Amino acid sequence: MTPNVRPSARCRALVLEVSRYLDGDLTPARRRAVARHMSACTCCATMAACLRMTMAACRAEGSRQPPRAVMSRAAKRVRVLMAREKKRAVRP
Repeated sequence: MTPNVRPSARCRALVLEVSRYLDGDLTPARRRAVARHMSACTCCATMAACLRMTMAACRAEGSRQPPRAVMSRAAKRVRVLMAREKKRAVRP
């Protein structure tokens, strides 16, 4: 959304539906209604475009593996936390 475009109450109500629209999780009739609204509403069309870019960036990052050192530190930290929880469970 641009600073000059303020979402209406209707647009604010559609925020979740825009996300579901992009995920393909709406019924065909609701999908058409949201598409119609976005074709006439600059605010929602801009929001959908920004959300599409965010989703693409997240997907791209999700396919990359973290460096080995990061994975090693994370695994060590998980083991420490699990050991701590195990000690708590054993205490009366």
